[in-house]
Amino acid sequence: MPTLAETQRLFAATLEHGPAALVPGLFAGNIDRIMLGLKAHANSISHARLVALEESFPLTCAAMGSAEFNLLSRAYGDTATAKAADIADIGLGLPAYLDAMGHPVAIGDLAGIERAWLISYHAADAAALDPGTIAAMAQADLLALPVMLHPAARLCPLRAPMTAALANAADVDRNAAAILVARPLRDVRLVALDAVTAALAQRCAAPTTVGNLLAAACEHCPDTDPAGPVMILVSAGALVILE
Repeated sequence: MPTLAETQRLFAATLEHGPAALVPGLFAGNIDRIMLGLKAHANSISHARLVALEESFPLTCAAMGSAEFNLLSRAYGDTATAKAADIADIGLGLPAYLDAMGHPVAIGDLAGIERAWLISYHAADAAALDPGTIAAMAQADLLALPVMLHPAARLCPLRAPMTAALANAADVDRNAAAILVARPLRDVRLVALDAVTAALAQRCAAPTTVGNLLAAACEHCPDTDPAGPVMILVSAGALVILE
């Protein structure tokens, strides 16, 4: 008798490859009834995956139109990436799939941001650095303060002006260089970043200090106040203090 793991593998192979992959004896009963049951189960799974994609990418669906998005979802659902993912991660490869299929870059960016939103929502909690903490610190201590991106923060560079759907949802400038997805507390935020602030956020993927961030801001834009880009990241709840 096959083990539970082996039975599950054979069951999955039958669903994926059809009747030719059915191992005799895997199920009891008449073959016609077995295939009818497998079809019903496969259809239920397929519908659930389509619904999961639509619920995970509502702005992308709205921007493309529900009919086109449904066709895209069905085609994407047949890829190895989608078949290997569970329902929670079904959309992991959708942004890259949109690019590969030649969809507008702005649509791929939008799907990437929605995917980052989900990752941020489920990421670990952490206490974000807040403006009040900075205001109470001596200058020397502030410059030496070690910081890093919040575990729920995700930086999404924009390769094209963002779609109207995203601009309306995030209430941001359509010509931003990147979108920062942040969740310092319960709610996920979408924050538009200019090129300088996006570059600083990228630096924070590795441990750094506030002093280093200010110096980098000066290098990128020597004629403006370097504290501005740093405070945008702090106000967004995108940074944590490293202990």
